[in-house]
Amino acid sequence: MSSSSWSAERVAALKTLWLAGRSAAEIAKALGGVTRNAVIGKVHRLGLAGRMEPSAPRRTRAERPRTSAPRRPSPSRPPPPPAAPAVRARTPQAAPVEAVARVFDGAALTARICRWPVGDPKAAGFGYCGAAVIGKGPYCPGHQAVAYPARLQLKADPYAGTAWGRRSGAARGW
Repeated sequence: MSSSSWSAERVAALKTLWLAGRSAAEIAKALGGVTRNAVIGKVHRLGLAGRMEPSAPRRTRAERPRTSAPRRPSPSRPPPPPAAPAVRARTPQAAPVEAVARVFDGAALTARICRWPVGDPKAAGFGYCGAAVIGKGPYCPGHQAVAYPARLQLKADPYAGTAWGRRSGAARGW
């Protein structure tokens, strides 16, 4: 709606209905041709927003009467076994990579050539590894192992297959 829809008579009716305690939706229906949000906006622009009495403070948790039965104590769990230390997976290590640049021009790099930088980019002898790439990624197997070290793998769950194994809370009856 344009601002011209709020004539002096409509604004007077809005003030009367608002101060009478009517909701914005009821006022919008009574006036016709305006939305609830338009009524709320006009009320705020007119400064009529403060008509509500403050609500009563909420009761604290201690004051609330208890309506449900007391909770049952949870079944006792067996003590967990001592935590197993994390063990790094034994993966075949790639052979150590030589720090020799074989490609000195970035434009000569292709998808099948290792892009591992060798040396200081500001120095004259800077280049790239240039070895053959095997599989996915931009690096040869040696630099792939340096760039993406093996993840830490934990031993098997000591509770696997027991009532306390990894299951959802719903399966445990929670």
